[in-house]
Parts: sequence; structure tokens; C-alpha cells
Amino acid sequence: MFNDNDNGSSIMKSGIMKALLLEAEAQEAKAKVNLKNYFNNPVGIGEHPDIVTECRKLVKEIAEARELIETIKSL
Repeated sequence: MFNDNDNGSSIMKSGIMKALLLEAEAQEAKAKVNLKNYFNNPVGIGEHPDIVTECRKLVKEIAEARELIETIKSL
């Protein structure tokens, strides 16, 4: 990830990057589960009359999370 001569600083940077990666992975997982719920449980989505818009939001969340994951891994 990041190279630094100060070992303490390097450990901190590594920890921060790991936390960012885990957060992005959780964001992707959450959006995927919610999207699958919309597809598999249409009865439970009565409070969302515009299902297409809600699914579009979730797909965008998945795309954003995947972009973050790839960016973090490339650093």
C-alpha cells in the first residue's frame, strides 16, 4: 500500500486502509442483500412503490463500493 520509513506511521496507514476496504466491502454486501430481497420478496416492499428506482439506487451503491474496493487495492 503505502511505504513509509516510520514503522508506527506505516502501521497506522495500513490499519486505515484495511478499515476503508472493510467498510466498502460491507457497503457492497449490504446493497446486494437488499437488492436480492427486492427480487425474492416482493411482498415485503410495500413501502417502496417505485421498485425500479430503489433497485437503481442499490445497483449504484454496489458500483460505488466496487470502485472504492478497486481503488483501495490499487494504492
